[in-house]
Amino acid sequence: MTSHAPAGNARADQQLRELLEAAPDAIMQVDQAGSILLVNRAAESMFGYSRQDLLGQPIEILIPHEYREPHAGHRGKYRAHPSTRAMGSGLELSGLRRDGSRFPVEISLSPSHTDQGLRVTAIIRDMTERKRAEDKLRKLQEAYIRDLTSSNHELALRNREIEQANRLKSEFLASMSHELRTPLHTIIGFSELLGEELEGPLNERQKRFVSHIHKDSIHLLELINDILDLSKIESGRLELRPEVFDLKAVVEESLAAFQTLSQAKSIALEANVAVAQPVEADRLRFKQILINLLSNALKFTPEGGRVDVECAVRESFAVVSVRDTGIGIAKEAQQAVFDKFYQVGATTKGIREGTGLGLAITKRLVEEHGGRITLESEPGKGSRFTFTIPLNAIKKRGSSK
Repeated sequence: MTSHAPAGNARADQQLRELLEAAPDAIMQVDQAGSILLVNRAAESMFGYSRQDLLGQPIEILIPHEYREPHAGHRGKYRAHPSTRAMGSGLELSGLRRDGSRFPVEISLSPSHTDQGLRVTAIIRDMTERKRAEDKLRKLQEAYIRDLTSSNHELALRNREIEQANRLKSEFLASMSHELRTPLHTIIGFSELLGEELEGPLNERQKRFVSHIHKDSIHLLELINDILDLSKIESGRLELRPEVFDLKAVVEESLAAFQTLSQAKSIALEANVAVAQPVEADRLRFKQILINLLSNALKFTPEGGRVDVECAVRESFAVVSVRDTGIGIAKEAQQAVFDKFYQVGATTKGIREGTGLGLAITKRLVEEHGGRITLESEPGKGSRFTFTIPLNAIKKRGSSK
């Protein structure tokens, strides 16, 4: 058995040398004085020295000049307290090639005690490619952050411009609405006087002309009023005037305004108000919400149909529903009906009517009171608009801000 031991040791030494030479990282071993005892092929390639040039030399020849003296002190401390140091320990280290060029490295250290004293094995990894990739990634990140910052700045400027444009638009609409309403009231007033024939009789053709003038002037006034309301809401200049009122009385007043129209279309118009306590809200705006919904229901309900108003109290909210047996609204259009200028389709007369602002204004007025509005509908089976308003809407709205 002993005769095979030298051959076995030689084979093990050969395998160890092959392993060292095949390693992709530089491997060196130094003694306790810092002299290089062992070098593999990767170390020669990495530092640009031959093996003969390195063996016996101090390890400091592979370190940049300004770090050589401190490194000798570090070696002394390490010799007093040797320990394994894993690669990637967070230290910024540099190697020095024979041609004087520097490159970033990571180093792991492994101490071992032999008969000849302390030996330290160092595995050195060239970090040039990784650092290059990290630098490229960092530059890309910095460029991305710069672009994002610039884009955010541009977006903020654009948003401010849009806000200013919206504010100017609202102010312009409000101003123009006031300017237009004055001559319109004059046109409406004189057309009514002409229709009364106080200054003399009109022939049938003249009566028709005056009727068209009056009807279209009223329609234009409604459009201007809607635009004025919307501009006030969007510019934040709408002021709610709270008062305590009887909900049932307001519902009856609203229904009375549509009695002639409902009778002309043979539409049953009824209300069921199960609210005994008074409501504190803007009475005028509450009535406007209800009238908008009733107008919409009657417009899209065919002759012989039905429109019902139901009012109840749920917790601290007044819940009002306007239900009709009209043409209904497709599911995909139900959210859009609350958009400005949106018209769901032809009325029961086969034409489009109105400004497309009524439901948009209604929704905003409900929300200004601290409530919400919903829609349930199915084509051919009618629609139900339900809105909620806190019984003390103004107080709740003020406390939520």
